[in-house]
Amino acid sequence: MYTYAHLIDISYCISTTSKLKEPFACDLGCETSFPNVTLVYQWYFDDSVCGYIATTYSDVFNRQTTNKKKKTIIVSLRGTRSLVDTYTDIKVDMVGYNNAGYTLRNCGPNCKVHRGFYSYFSHTLANIGEILQQELETDEDYELLILGHSLGGAVGVLLGVHFLDLGYDKMTLVTMGQPLVGNKPFSSFVDTVMGSSLPVENSGFERKFYRVIHKGDVVTTIPSNNNILDSYSQFNNQIYLNCSHSQANPSNEQVVDCLTGDNPRCIEGDFDKMFGYLTNNFLQTHTTYFRSMGLCGIRLW
Repeated sequence: MYTYAHLIDISYCISTTSKLKEPFACDLGCETSFPNVTLVYQWYFDDSVCGYIATTYSDVFNRQTTNKKKKTIIVSLRGTRSLVDTYTDIKVDMVGYNNAGYTLRNCGPNCKVHRGFYSYFSHTLANIGEILQQELETDEDYELLILGHSLGGAVGVLLGVHFLDLGYDKMTLVTMGQPLVGNKPFSSFVDTVMGSSLPVENSGFERKFYRVIHKGDVVTTIPSNNNILDSYSQFNNQIYLNCSHSQANPSNEQVVDCLTGDNPRCIEGDFDKMFGYLTNNFLQTHTTYFRSMGLCGIRLW
């Protein structure tokens, strides 16, 4: 998880004034921590998420059980940099969602997702889809690793389902501080195709999706609306960091697999209905995931 968080945090080094340097250098010590990673592409848009694609043949996650060489393709997506942007992103409108249906069953006529997140996903896919597919079209053994924090996590979910539907099933999707994305039919669909109910493991791809949530992170509980038929729904997939808002080094006992989205011992039970959102240290909680996210370059909040 510390490695995932570091790779996510590196995406915050991409802005209007800074970028990653080849082969893989940045202000967060990319070249030292990941000497065998190669930058493929990076992008920045004011009106969408930004991030990078990189590749490595090094076993940086200690996953390989054999000596067989494997290509890991990393897609890392960052969130927005300001509280104003964050609340602007969390509007409640939904649109119908239809996956392509190439290798997965169709999500169905009742599936809906956040309109803004879907727009960001479409923009991102149009920008990086062809580049990413070129990296995946190989005879080599591979892993597609999609990582995202906050808004980047929401886009990462949609991106992950898209490429899983294209048949790229050697996938690991890790989001941290990710908001809700869609309604119950959509969340149930993602949980099913991503294997959310299966045990956590360090190798293999039976469980593909790990949604990491810090205790008290309000962003992971929104958007919300009053429409019972189209309300936003938690995934039944939650790796819960049961520690204080400033703690970046949780013990093993504080990292909990919650099994269901409505587990009252996890994010579902964190907020008093009237006062919880007001008393919570929103910013530090939302940016503390195994490190302090977003400190690369000038911090704008």
